Amino acid sequence: MKNKPLRVTELAWNFLRPVLECGDIVVDATAGTGQETLFLCQCVGETGRVFAFDIQAAALQHTKDTLEKSGCADQVTLIQQSHELMVTTLKAAAIGEQAVKAIMFNLGYFPGGDQTITTQLETTMVALEGALSLLAPGGLITLCLYPGHPSGCAEAQAVIRWCEALESPFVAHHFRTLNRQAPPTLVMIQRTR
Repeated sequence: MKNKPLRVTELAWNFLRPVLECGDIVVDATAGTGQETLFLCQCVGETGRVFAFDIQAAALQHTKDTLEKSGCADQVTLIQQSHELMVTTLKAAAIGEQAVKAIMFNLGYFPGGDQTITTQLETTMVALEGALSLLAPGGLITLCLYPGHPSGCAEAQAVIRWCEALESPFVAHHFRTLNRQAPPTLVMIQRTR
């Protein structure tokens, strides 16, 4: 490891790598810069399918550019919608319940974009409820939370409270840096059966 602390996105990737296989269906619920979308493409291979959501055209264009440079654009469906519409959109694409192996959320704002446009607590919670119905047995949901900005703090607290109340077959894990003020944190939800 270089002399930088481990980022929550890297931690999420480390947990997802051994779970994902070629041919899996996965979702990037917040495409942003496209780094998670590209990561998912590389994990599921040419036979897999990635659905990437973002409300901002600039974020999806950035993601598209990233994918084209890497030769992965053909295995991704880019969707300019809120992640709260994930279930409806995937059903329209003939993706049913318990068919998605991983769903990644990288909450907050689009880096390099308008920082006043952030994920919203209300839509994130709807998206999470839907994500549970889509998640396959053995699958993972990862949530990178950023409590360092005002709306991110409320969103992180609500997500953590919601996860604490999850019941079987879901198991929630929370990873955070202990010696920093309001550090980014990772929440991971596992479907055991």
